[in-house]
Amino acid sequence: MKKNDSSFQPRLRPIAVIDTTLLSRLVELEIAERLPWLFRLILILPEVKREAYKGPGRRRLRNLVREMSDFFVDCYEANEFTKNLMRIDLDEGEAAAIAQAEQKQSVLLLDERKAFRRAQSMQLTAIRTTKILTMLKEVGAIASVTPYFDKLAKTGFRLKDTTRQQLLADAGEL
Repeated sequence: MKKNDSSFQPRLRPIAVIDTTLLSRLVELEIAERLPWLFRLILILPEVKREAYKGPGRRRLRNLVREMSDFFVDCYEANEFTKNLMRIDLDEGEAAAIAQAEQKQSVLLLDERKAFRRAQSMQLTAIRTTKILTMLKEVGAIASVTPYFDKLAKTGFRLKDTTRQQLLADAGEL
């Protein structure tokens, strides 16, 4: 299909807000630089940066954010009431990311179960690491999800065998 074909619809890439754990995990997997295949830009809140820059891989993460500063964008807007409400039982980065995604009506990238469920209950579009991997394969940014699932397992990422099998089947790798 050609761009001048009347049926051509360019793929609109959404804006996303990212949480610390997922950002650090994607940097560790060495695929964070492929996120522009899926998203127009990623909003990073100060709370998320603060947490991420304290953890392992912080130098690589800082370099990535600096090198891709037009994609990983600092964002300081978040509904303080929502953020404080979320902090009752979520950590600072998760609370800020949820509040930001709600305010901007953006996609939310996070992994923690409690925060993921909270985001879903607020009718936010929340995406986890495993879904990002399958999405990257769908758009041709990676050839296979299997090596990334294997690498995740070696880092202590817990994924039920049935879930892994379903994700591999969905990706056409079984």
